[in-house]
Amino acid sequence: MKRKNAFTLIELLIVVAIIGILAAIAVPNFLNAQMKAKISRVYADQKAVASALEMYRLDWNTYVEDHDYPSDPSQRGLFRLTHPTAYMSSLPTDPFISAAKQNAENNPNFEFGSGNKNGGNWPAQAYIIISPGPDLQEQVDGNDNFPVNVVIFQYDISNGVASSGDIVRMGGDYNSGRIRMDGRWFVGG
Repeated sequence: MKRKNAFTLIELLIVVAIIGILAAIAVPNFLNAQMKAKISRVYADQKAVASALEMYRLDWNTYVEDHDYPSDPSQRGLFRLTHPTAYMSSLPTDPFISAAKQNAENNPNFEFGSGNKNGGNWPAQAYIIISPGPDLQEQVDGNDNFPVNVVIFQYDISNGVASSGDIVRMGGDYNSGRIRMDGRWFVGG
């Protein structure tokens, strides 16, 4: 009697089980790598925006006004970095934009505050750039008044890629006002 060359049912089940175990290990690592890449992108984009803001400040002796004002999007704060003088070719989009913000404002850019609403009569001497982070919940309170009475809960990757908190970058002279960061108050002079 001639024996046919084929796999037995047990051998096939073992191979399928091994493939399943490898997939169970690989998929979460792949998803974490994607999240870490998005986080790195936010840090890099915020640094690019901060560099453009510093160049703008050298030319105009102020940072741009808050990004929510005025109602014409082409005149909003960060858009001033793209025209008429191009400090940046285009504004980077935030990969962690919350669904609520996307629907409410149709603004995929970083949240921004300089304490200078509607291009007020005083120069904006500080700024804050905010991304809601992996939890998609913006937790910075008071960014339109920055640096006065702002509450910040920062994202920390050491708490895991899905931890809460915002990815924040601040700059300028925010030595006056009150900033509460991660539970501690910093009072300026």
